[in-house]
Amino acid sequence: MKSVVLCEGPDDLWFIGYYLYKVGEWKQRNHLWKNYTIPTLHNGQKVIFLEKGADTVAVWCVGGKDAFSETISVLLNKIIGTYPFDPINSIVIMRDRDNESDDEILSQLQQWVSSEEILTNKSITVWRKEIEGIPVSVNITPIIIPFSEEGAIETVLMHSVSERDAEGAVVVDEANSYIAKLCNRPEIGTNYLTHERQILKARYASTIAVTNPGHSTSLFQDMVMACPWEESPYVKEHFDVILRAISS
Repeated sequence: MKSVVLCEGPDDLWFIGYYLYKVGEWKQRNHLWKNYTIPTLHNGQKVIFLEKGADTVAVWCVGGKDAFSETISVLLNKIIGTYPFDPINSIVIMRDRDNESDDEILSQLQQWVSSEEILTNKSITVWRKEIEGIPVSVNITPIIIPFSEEGAIETVLMHSVSERDAEGAVVVDEANSYIAKLCNRPEIGTNYLTHERQILKARYASTIAVTNPGHSTSLFQDMVMACPWEESPYVKEHFDVILRAISS
């Protein structure tokens, strides 16, 4: 199976690659496909390629949620439209929920995908089109994370810490409380934590500073290496959806 996973930023891309390697033993490759490759359209984008047996996947960090429209168009219209005899079989669109509902996000994705079938979170919808007389079908799987609360990938990881044991739950609660108190100070909200994404990253970094202090000043990638996230049922619930969508 030939797949592409679209995600927002470099942290998402790195964690997806980490998870596929840890859980599914996918191996990174420099290049995968004969007829085309996945392009980077600007400096904020990055692509990694992974392979497991006959299954291959390109994980494409698109550079923010506003860039999904352009990248989806490239996949469906430029790549599949040009090579209908060698199409991508599966496209996964992983998007942070932030403070939006399923309906809001899926409605937007529906316009970009232009499918007659209704998109549903965590479920495969088959996109069908005849191109140059060739019938083409592509599995489209939206994944909006977290599934049942506002937030982003850091929210999923913090939930994982919280579910681990009573001490983990206390750490997460206190980290949230600490950052909330800081945000109530006008000078902090003005000069440092100026929007929700920064606040969430601060909450996550505060959690790691207590649970794994040796990694508290590291980059996101190194913070991830501090814990066996792939063993968490909550993390698996979210990221196993990708494994199922890209595996034959």
